[in-house]
Amino acid sequence: MSLPDWDYQTRLRLRRRLAIDPAVCREAVGLGPDTALAISVRWNAVPSLLRGSAIWLPLRDDVHDYVIDVDIAGERLGGVVSLETLVVLAAPADPRPGTAHLVGSNLWSESTEIRLQGDAPLFPIALVPFSESSLPHRGAWFLEIGSDLHATALGAIQLLINQEHPSIVAAVGRAGSPNDIDRAVLSMLRTDITRTMLERALADEAFGMSEDFGKDSLGTVLQGLMRFYMSSHLDDGLVELRRIRENDLPLFATLVQGATELLAAEE
Repeated sequence: MSLPDWDYQTRLRLRRRLAIDPAVCREAVGLGPDTALAISVRWNAVPSLLRGSAIWLPLRDDVHDYVIDVDIAGERLGGVVSLETLVVLAAPADPRPGTAHLVGSNLWSESTEIRLQGDAPLFPIALVPFSESSLPHRGAWFLEIGSDLHATALGAIQLLINQEHPSIVAAVGRAGSPNDIDRAVLSMLRTDITRTMLERALADEAFGMSEDFGKDSLGTVLQGLMRFYMSSHLDDGLVELRRIRENDLPLFATLVQGATELLAAEE
């Protein structure tokens, strides 16, 4: 599926129907009749590295047909979005040889891809040998952000990945299907990118939540990130967040960690 006219100010709203008999599902995978199951929908955008949980819906034995609605903020997307629908364990099950028993264990899954704006990511990503640049040689990544809030986001933001850093290169390369180590690395990367972008916005006196920076601009993307991650701190505009950033950077960093759910276990 392709949505060539999509832009970062457009929410992605999708609906699918799923027919499932929980009793038949349990029997097929060797689970007890009272085992709790759920439908989980997860998404990830490649190569922008953002990901999240879109829905967690407990299954009922008396309901076999489900309508699943997914609603994702546009500023978190870009490039190719992969949507994965899973039937998982919703609660721990009695351990039995050869059967699932951990919460979130995948019993069935199906995935689909949606191309947004052709192949354009939220921002370009480039592999660069840091030893051949002016960047710290042992650094893992560097986010370049332009100074013009009205400039197109795709031209104002670039993520540089250190080609000589095996862990981050491997995690980015497997972003569409990460292992546990990759998930931890990508979680730290996402949190650091978000913190850097939010700090960039707060440090610029020209940045405001009511300003019109134009479609697909750096300022508009920053506004979207601010609303998505810091909505509970925007009652007085940006006054509180700017105060925290100026007076207590460690607290601001921890706010971003919580907002981005750093290293949180996926449902």
